[in-house]
Amino acid sequence: MRSTLTELGAELALYSIDAVSDMIIWLDEDGFYVFVNKAATEFLGFTSQELSQLRVCDIDPDFDEVRWKDHWKELEIKQSVCLETTNRNKSGQIIPIEVNASLVQFEGKKFNCSIVRNISERKRTEASLLALNKQIYLLSITDDLTQIANRRYFDEVFKRELQRALEQNIPFSLVLIDVDYFKAFNDLYGHIQGDHCLKRVAATISALIQSTNELAARYGGEEFVCILPGMSPNNVLIFGERLRQAIQDLAIPHNGSSFGTITVSIGVSTLEIASNISTENLLFEADQHLYRAKANGRNRVEGKSGR
Repeated sequence: MRSTLTELGAELALYSIDAVSDMIIWLDEDGFYVFVNKAATEFLGFTSQELSQLRVCDIDPDFDEVRWKDHWKELEIKQSVCLETTNRNKSGQIIPIEVNASLVQFEGKKFNCSIVRNISERKRTEASLLALNKQIYLLSITDDLTQIANRRYFDEVFKRELQRALEQNIPFSLVLIDVDYFKAFNDLYGHIQGDHCLKRVAATISALIQSTNELAARYGGEEFVCILPGMSPNNVLIFGERLRQAIQDLAIPHNGSSFGTITVSIGVSTLEIASNISTENLLFEADQHLYRAKANGRNRVEGKSGR
């Protein structure tokens, strides 16, 4: 009875090798295919005879001679290794796989015995989740109306970039922008036109941002702010004037303004030499310059560079 069960077990073991959906692949020390099951031939599109003439480096575009040797050394040390890589099937399609490799000795020789699984679906799910998380993050840092950065993201970048400027001893500037007589604009033209106006102003500000370290954000209501690290104090004032002119050139009619069109008042604050200054102090100074721009007739840039 025991002998019969042993024979049955051996038959079932042989049958299961081709019955399982995972690939079973044996490789020798040089990376040649020694044995593959039915799932492997179906997955790769090669016959077992064709694979016997190939090495893993021929099938796996992520493996070259150096990586294979490193992999074999790691396998000898750890005895088993789990990794993700890719295989190119006979038709040229590259497919992501998960490999659970074990070092096996058979008749005095060492082999890499691997259980290989197609993880295409998992990778698609991971990519979808990554894209979804990225979309959620972008929504969380973007102002709903104007589609530029929101106040939350401004606060985050402001602290980070100011610290970087202090560490690297580079200039750091804030530009506060306020749409002149915006309440009167809303009263005259309605909130829908008011929203449209803010969108155009935001797009104009954003278009002037050049560096990845720079940022344009909606600060609140009809106020906007720009972070300009590394820009010289004189160039920041030039930036402010270009921005003021660009918004005036939009020529958005505003009969409630003495200028006849939408304009902005701008306050500029520049930290030129590294010092122990807080975000609150720099914001306060920019706000004071913005207040002066309004007090001096609006549609102008005010600022004091250097510290």
